[in-house]
Amino acid sequence: MQPDPVTRSNLLELPAKQTALVVEDDPPVQRAMLKALARMNMRVFVASHYRDALRHLEVSNIDIVCVDIGLPNESGYELCEYIRGPMALTRIPIIATSERGTSIDMAHAEGARANAFLLKPFAMHELADCVRSLLDRTSSRPPPRHTLALPYEPLVA
Repeated sequence: MQPDPVTRSNLLELPAKQTALVVEDDPPVQRAMLKALARMNMRVFVASHYRDALRHLEVSNIDIVCVDIGLPNESGYELCEYIRGPMALTRIPIIATSERGTSIDMAHAEGARANAFLLKPFAMHELADCVRSLLDRTSSRPPPRHTLALPYEPLVA
């Protein structure tokens, strides 16, 4: 069961600029992550399984993926590897989440080419900070106006 989407009126008032995919099989965690990302003015898709996540990645323009490592059937590690390998989506940041936070788990997430690792339970502000940081690093926004170079005009003596 998918959580309630952001209401249409909210989308009209604050148009979403970026899209997140939350791949999480625990409904309360799904809802909390959806709300946190929607508060960041993001459009959010939710998938409970590996195959649902692939469908979203194939048809939607996703800017960031949050994936639970402990998914049913295929693991979140396998999803990360598939995103980076056969799908060749190397520029999309991936946040791996897990209830297990051993150094082995973190090394597996790094090996699967996740960009960040959040240990459950995490505060939603930690998720928001991580998402913001990763999107800022991968943003293709033009530089701020004050850093733009001006054309050189030599002084005439």
